[in-house]
Amino acid sequence: MTDSIVKIQNCNNIANGELTICPNKLNILFGRNGTGKSTIAKAISFASQGKELTEFAPYGSINEEAPPKIEGMDLDSVAIFNDNYVNQYVYQPDTIIKNAFEVLIRSQEYDEAKKNIDEALEKIKTKITGREEVLALQKQIGVLISNIEFTGSTNKLAKRKSGIKGVLNGKGAYFNPPSELEELRPFFEEDAVTKWAAWRLQGYNDFGDKGRCPYCSTGETEQTKTIDKVFANTFDKASVEYASAISKALEALSTYLNVDKSNELLSLFGIKENVPVLEAQLAKLGAEARYLHDRLTAIVSFNGSSVDRDNIADLESKLIDMKVDLRACDSYFTSDLTKSEIESINSEIDSLRQKVGTLKGEIGKYNKHIQDRIKDKKQDINDFLNLAGFKYTFDVEVVGENNARALLKFILPDGNPSDFQSSGKHLSWGEKHSFALILFMFDAIRANTKLIILDDPISSFDTNKKYAIINRLFKTGNKENSLYERTVLMLTHDFEPVIDYIQTNSGRQTSTSVCASYFENLDGQLKCTSINKDEDLMSSVVLFKELAMSNEIDIAARIGCLRKFIEHQYKNPQEESNAYNVLSSLIHGRAEPTADSKGSNKLTSEQTEEGLDFIRNFISDFDYTSALAQCSADNLLSRYCNQNSPYIKMLILRAYTEQNKEARERLRKKNDVLRKYVDETFHIENDYIYSLDVRSFNIVPDNHIKDADDFVISEKNNSGRHSPALTHNSTS
Repeated sequence: MTDSIVKIQNCNNIANGELTICPNKLNILFGRNGTGKSTIAKAISFASQGKELTEFAPYGSINEEAPPKIEGMDLDSVAIFNDNYVNQYVYQPDTIIKNAFEVLIRSQEYDEAKKNIDEALEKIKTKITGREEVLALQKQIGVLISNIEFTGSTNKLAKRKSGIKGVLNGKGAYFNPPSELEELRPFFEEDAVTKWAAWRLQGYNDFGDKGRCPYCSTGETEQTKTIDKVFANTFDKASVEYASAISKALEALSTYLNVDKSNELLSLFGIKENVPVLEAQLAKLGAEARYLHDRLTAIVSFNGSSVDRDNIADLESKLIDMKVDLRACDSYFTSDLTKSEIESINSEIDSLRQKVGTLKGEIGKYNKHIQDRIKDKKQDINDFLNLAGFKYTFDVEVVGENNARALLKFILPDGNPSDFQSSGKHLSWGEKHSFALILFMFDAIRANTKLIILDDPISSFDTNKKYAIINRLFKTGNKENSLYERTVLMLTHDFEPVIDYIQTNSGRQTSTSVCASYFENLDGQLKCTSINKDEDLMSSVVLFKELAMSNEIDIAARIGCLRKFIEHQYKNPQEESNAYNVLSSLIHGRAEPTADSKGSNKLTSEQTEEGLDFIRNFISDFDYTSALAQCSADNLLSRYCNQNSPYIKMLILRAYTEQNKEARERLRKKNDVLRKYVDETFHIENDYIYSLDVRSFNIVPDNHIKDADDFVISEKNNSGRHSPALTHNSTS
């Protein structure tokens, strides 16, 4: 893969610049505060989300001819760790990270296992319920049961209901009318027989005492009186409706029923002598229907979510409950079609029961995978917490399918974990951000993010925690479980990652997995300079030695660097090194070398000569008197103004304030921050053992250069009034 050249323009304090991102590497972009690192991270974040970059306009005003712009990279898959990520995704009320299951548990293996199980379950669900005839039969039997009307869940008829009550009193048998009503048969054969019967009864009840037919107004005869009396004793609306519903339900189920038994049942209606048998047969029909309906309902309801991973252990018993025992249907549901359908259903259920063991095994593997993932993540994170010195333990709880809670528990003095709510409120800033970094790593791995940006992730931590965090993030050789050999841009003003991953290789990375650049902002123009092992990085001791020996370096700077080099050679250089005392005397403007800080204990000629011999190993043409003249106040100020290297400027300014106590005091009053920086100029990169080569890299902040220039100009302009004669300083 080729490198990406990211171009950024007109974003905050960045007018124009480019930075190179190497694929599948940790790209460390090291620079001072205020150079625009966070601007780069935020601008990339906005662009990746499709947001306008208007808020990055310099000075808050949009120049339509030069709008904020960033380009030259794939913005479709970017993850950025910053305060915004911590606030939005980490330390939620009930879990320490959103989508904990996705971030910590889900994997390709999980997805494959889930897919296999889902497909197997779906086959089981549709194997039986995919047959339309099963669903139709279940519905039709349900209609029959509701029409027969039972008392609760028993197989006893609801005799108090008017329809059943009338039928069990010999009424309602319009399909089996008494002989006296034979001439009314055409009406009984109509589908609307119940309406007709109710209409006829209503008319005779209301107007039958008139001696005439209430419908045709003809006079009554003995025959019509007999018909009216028998009709009134045989029919009522409720009993006819009940008998009609039973008859129609039997007709709808005719292909599943024993025809002879159905006809026999209907023949019992309307004859009072047959009522006990009718009642028994209705109960028998109902019992068979309810048994079948229960089984078929179990089959139909088997579809959907009735079976999943949580109740898979009950699957076999569910399947057994679906089987139909034809011995329970030995009277009515005995047709050949019924037997054929039931035998087919039972066969399919038996086939599925044989597969339950295999399916349980697959689900067992699936559950084991989840538990193994949880175990690994817990061990991984708890090892990190322990190494980083955090008194917490991490846990994961699975809450249903595809859901989990991530928990952080405080370790009590007795060693036991204690739950606490809203962990984000209890953790310090460092604890929150360090742990959030690890969770962010898992989130980025899960999403297989193409570009991962870490915006100054570790600058506020102590050394041990810094290394523990970075070492875990880029765990060597473990690309599947770390950011190792993924495309990562680390924007930082912390020098330790450069030392650990470029120079000393304590991070155990190879040149194919990490690179670094020094990042400067020169009046809005970005400058990125590659940092190479040994060439650009060296121990501070070696750097002081090389600076002292370089003829291209100002003599005052060489003297200061050589004295610092000697300090690293001895426990007490003032007592053990004559060369150190010679250089200290020179730096403090003493006419002759002395062995004490007060300048009263002169070195012997032998001691002086020994010291000079040592110095000349580094500064071959060194002469004390000549060097003393070169380091006069006026000469130092002049050479400062002619010097291009900001770092050497700081060394010259330090030499000036070392020998001029009044100037040092003026600097302290005017800019004590600069005074402190100048005093610590030799503490390259603070207290790190290694440093960037100051001959190739400008490590001095721009504001210090400007302030130092202003101070020197002020000193030169007022040199007469300040009387820059050499004075003695008490420090050595």
